[in-house]
Amino acid sequence: MATRSTRRLLARGVLGGIVAILASGLGSVVLAADHAVDIAGFAFSPQTVAIAVGDTVTWTNADAQGHTATADDASFDTGTIANGTSKSATFATAGTFAYHCRIHASMTATIVVAGAPPATDTVDATPVSPGGQAWGLLALAALGGLGLARRRFGRSLVEAPTKG
Repeated sequence: MATRSTRRLLARGVLGGIVAILASGLGSVVLAADHAVDIAGFAFSPQTVAIAVGDTVTWTNADAQGHTATADDASFDTGTIANGTSKSATFATAGTFAYHCRIHASMTATIVVAGAPPATDTVDATPVSPGGQAWGLLALAALGGLGLARRRFGRSLVEAPTKG
């Protein structure tokens, strides 16, 4: 039966492996942003919004009348946005999207979606396959914990304890 300190060392080895997996198995994941467009005085503000692929635009209606945000090319449509409420759309492809209010055709604006997000909005987080690098790192960390136990207790955690 393992002692409390032996179990603690083993747990540290496993925890070290998990930390190693998270730290080294990471690539690029884009952090999406939310951009606000106000609807007031029968106008969209700002008139042009520049965003990155994966970002979301949220329209909030401050007018007493309902409005929509409807793409000219029909790629998105919020439906009617009532007074005091909001609706959103997320943009998965790059391009320039002109839009209007279906109820009030004179209300127009544009969303410009860039193909790649700014470098400052990224973190390193590429998924690692279960059969690959992650398991190797976990095994190395666990073995490191076992080696530490050998140095501390004079035996490996996987060896049967001997009496005497």
